[in-house]
Amino acid sequence: MSRISRKCIDDIKQHVNIYDVVSPVVSLKKSGRNFVGLSPFTTEKTPSFFIHPERNMFKCFSSNYAGDIFRFIELYEKLTFAESVEAIANRFNQPLEYEQGSAPTSESRSVRKEIIEIHDRACDYYHRIFMGDHPLSKEVQDYWTQERKFTLQIAEKHKIGLAPPKDSRLIELLLKQDYSLEALKKCGLFYFRDRETEPRNFKPRFRGRLLIPIRDYQGQVIAFSARQLPITPVDDPSRQAKYINSPETPVFYKSKVIFGLDQARHHIDETRYFVLVEGQLDAIRCWQYGINTAVAPQGTSITESQLLLLKRYTNTIDCVLDGDSAGQKAALRILPMALRTGLEIRIIVLPPDSDPDSLLVEKGKETFEQSQEQALTAIDYLVHSLLPKKNPSPQVKADALLQLFEIINESDLLVTQDEYLQKAAELINADPVSMRADFNRFKRKKVRKPDHENENSEEKSATSQLTTAEFELLCCVFQSPALSQPIAEILDVEWIDTELVYGSLLVRVIADIQEGLWEGIKNLDQLLENEEEKNCFYSLLADERHFEDPIKVANACVKAILDKFLRQRLKKLEEKIANLPTPSDKFPELQRNIIKLRKLKKDIPHIQNS
Repeated sequence: MSRISRKCIDDIKQHVNIYDVVSPVVSLKKSGRNFVGLSPFTTEKTPSFFIHPERNMFKCFSSNYAGDIFRFIELYEKLTFAESVEAIANRFNQPLEYEQGSAPTSESRSVRKEIIEIHDRACDYYHRIFMGDHPLSKEVQDYWTQERKFTLQIAEKHKIGLAPPKDSRLIELLLKQDYSLEALKKCGLFYFRDRETEPRNFKPRFRGRLLIPIRDYQGQVIAFSARQLPITPVDDPSRQAKYINSPETPVFYKSKVIFGLDQARHHIDETRYFVLVEGQLDAIRCWQYGINTAVAPQGTSITESQLLLLKRYTNTIDCVLDGDSAGQKAALRILPMALRTGLEIRIIVLPPDSDPDSLLVEKGKETFEQSQEQALTAIDYLVHSLLPKKNPSPQVKADALLQLFEIINESDLLVTQDEYLQKAAELINADPVSMRADFNRFKRKKVRKPDHENENSEEKSATSQLTTAEFELLCCVFQSPALSQPIAEILDVEWIDTELVYGSLLVRVIADIQEGLWEGIKNLDQLLENEEEKNCFYSLLADERHFEDPIKVANACVKAILDKFLRQRLKKLEEKIANLPTPSDKFPELQRNIIKLRKLKKDIPHIQNS
């Protein structure tokens, strides 16, 4: 199997900046020489994710992850190391070089990369059918232009496709590219029996449907949404479903994908808010009318993960709802999640029996903007939804207030809670003091959910306090290479506690130095054996402490390591002596070992100042 050369990996690290890799998915703010943002790996409200441009590193305190550009892509996109190198090389136009000068064989290509390529080829294939001279192309083009009122130019821009009702050409096209059986099975484009090994027996998942490509934030096609058409075959197992989507694959997790984010994020500075609509065609229609920050959830409803994805770019979302009961239910689902994630949501209620697509086509952008100007704040919408009657009975009002309290309680900020309670009291003509007292009683009775912010703060605090002697001694070796040999000469690897991950790393480093194999930290990342070691190694590299007297620190660390070793060893020897039968011929030897250890404690080796 071909391997990417070390020189190539080092060259990519030199030419690609960590900021450019991270900024598409994390909203970063300058903090001194570094940048800070919300963690892309956990749910948090207080930023604990830092990138260090000078070191080309990141450190996430809430998850305890740390690393370089490849490590970030590994973790965020769930890739192997080789796949992350390939992904960054492709995105930043960096050449890839393989050992022995060979290109990767079909066996060495990552399955994830193959699936991305398969989707790209499938997208081109289905789009050519839509735009071409297939017997059904004209019929589906007429549906697109006459019934849906889109132009062919829009179809071309977004690469809208047509999956024929009967088709074996796609699998033949893919087989010519020598894709692996695993990738063809995992791409989600085909049905097959579990033990099927002949791809020509695969059945296309999408038949007789209009295909809308779904892209990740980088713009790569990772899935499809397929709209039912009159030509959808009656034997299609999903014939009655208006839309069917790709299943989840190694590149597509629907709860973490926002349709249109690859385009909308480039326009967020123009409006400072996203326009959240229900479906993909709604979003495409919005783009047609210049509403460039329109996005849609990938699935039946928005998820908290998707809201957090949007929050990386802005704190404000205009949520467009149909003017029916389904729209009201959607709002009551999204508002608690918005409060938990700290987002400001405005609700745009459209007229009954309309959606953004039909409203823009029939009445134009001006009518849509008028609806936008009449948008309700979250609390306005909640009160009007929960108390629809002008003169509700005391019981109806009490039930509504309990639902309202339940939602307001999702916010961890007392200021937000007070603002919502004050506004709600005004809207229902209630005494704000009494309402606040009722809310406080409600909170006392309710078992609160875990406070994510406090959990993250505790993790951050625990991580920041993790300055063991092993950690600091590794820092000395990494930051002051001239000390590596003197440290190795006075430190016995037997003293080091290898149950600690930093201790395990230190043993490996000291052993290499003592044997003359140490080449510095440049290649140490290749020797890391697990995720914990990787996080610890990159945490060391990202550590910004500066030792004014590194020799003094090194000596103190060696002393601390030896003291710990001696305490543990002496305790074991004393326990053995205590458990010896009387008399015992083992007693003199154990006593000599204790004397030897106590003598070592009085004569701890140290590095001499030159």
